[in-house]
Amino acid sequence: MITGELKSQVDKIWEAFWTGGVSNPMSVIEQFTYLLFIRRMDEKQLLAEKKANMIGEPVENPIFSKSQNELRWNHFKNLDPESMFKLFTTTTEKRKLTVFDHLKTLGKTGGVFTEYMAGATFLIGTPKLLDQVVQMIDKIKMDDRDTKGDLYEYMLSKLSSAGTNGQFRTPRHIIKMMVDLTQPKKDDVICDPSCGTAGFLVAAGEYIHENHEDWFVEKKFRDHYNNKMFHGLENDASMVKIAAMNLELHGIDNPNLIKVDALSEANELREKYNLILANPPFKGSLDYDGVEASILKMVKTKKQNYSF
Repeated sequence: MITGELKSQVDKIWEAFWTGGVSNPMSVIEQFTYLLFIRRMDEKQLLAEKKANMIGEPVENPIFSKSQNELRWNHFKNLDPESMFKLFTTTTEKRKLTVFDHLKTLGKTGGVFTEYMAGATFLIGTPKLLDQVVQMIDKIKMDDRDTKGDLYEYMLSKLSSAGTNGQFRTPRHIIKMMVDLTQPKKDDVICDPSCGTAGFLVAAGEYIHENHEDWFVEKKFRDHYNNKMFHGLENDASMVKIAAMNLELHGIDNPNLIKVDALSEANELREKYNLILANPPFKGSLDYDGVEASILKMVKTKKQNYSF
């Protein structure tokens, strides 16, 4: 559960973005997500370096090379605002990447999140705002899964309940009720075909932790949980990145997220899943030419909600 201190920290970060000129709620979420991810990548490498030092071997597949140390969170957070901002916005003859561009080069090393970074844009326009937000994010304790998950869920709750770009966040208590009713099983392959921020998938994972913690003793189940159990389809690239971060912060390391329209003719993913948890879109229209033929035989409509 979100604590008063954590809530206050997130509120201050949100206020800093708005005061600094980033006022679109989705943009705030995205920029916060990018910075959170940069911090987490550095923390992952710090942990890998610690383990490598213990056994006297080099780090395998490092996220940052030695020449990229200045792009790491633990380095630039100590710089003055101007120097930090330059690392995010300009390159030099010696340093060919910015902190932000480095994210786009990670590929699978950074997990599913970085697979959808190609069109990402850095919108923090001043050294002062960047420094403010970095320092505030740095103070947040991210030691356990519950804290990390609650932090991000609270940030996501700030998306308008009236819908952003036609997208709606299902109330958390409704999601929990639906997951409780379906009672996810040990070998389920779960899919949300309109996953948005991945609230249903997160809730399914939380249900298993709360009711079947003993399952995690088995290596076979841990592999299934981390790599095969959770699937999300979403046609909005921004939402896919947010869903990836939400799942990672809730301890689901390698979810299967695909940028695709679940109603499309090109979608060949049917019959892969045995548990569907979803709240179909309430808005949006379709192009008949792009809709899978069997759907049009049942209901020929351009309204997304009817087609779902």
